[in-house]
Amino acid sequence: MGDRHYDVIIIGTGAGGGTLAYRLAPSGKRILLLERGQFLPRERDNWDATAVFAHAKYQAKETWYGRDGRAFHPGIHYWVGGNTKMYGAALFRLRKEDFGELRHHGGLSPAWPLSYEDFEPYYSEAEQLYQVHGQHGIDPTDPPASKPYPHPPVSNEPRIEELYKDLKREGYRPFPLPVGALLDELPNGQARAW
Repeated sequence: MGDRHYDVIIIGTGAGGGTLAYRLAPSGKRILLLERGQFLPRERDNWDATAVFAHAKYQAKETWYGRDGRAFHPGIHYWVGGNTKMYGAALFRLRKEDFGELRHHGGLSPAWPLSYEDFEPYYSEAEQLYQVHGQHGIDPTDPPASKPYPHPPVSNEPRIEELYKDLKREGYRPFPLPVGALLDELPNGQARAW
């Protein structure tokens, strides 16, 4: 880097750092992104749940130690894009009550200095940016939203659709996850050919 000057230095290229860089890019500022990982190789194992999760192929090969001194391997991914390379793209909003004082078995969590309403416009903006597929209001715990998701829910695979119908028949309220994905489906659930 030497004598180069940057107006903004962003550490990490995951959801937070990547979004900040995207927002600042048109500003004309000189921006440096620092990431400890490399680019994730594009290969068949990226789509193989066994390779990704059971064999932890893309996880950092580090050992961390808990408060009790016991060793564990964290589910961390050091790649350009951070942990968002493997997170599953489910983009839930915090609920209104999450911003207030909450009592739980470990004690009392103090209220945030800001409310859900303060964050709501940013949730809506992020959902547009991340191409979220979903439908507000189906999840009974869903907080109010000022804008609909930009895309309809991702269609269910046949077995999941059966399970969905079975759960509804039993009186439960299943709902589609809000998923941030570049996906273009036809009305019948098939992917659109490019």
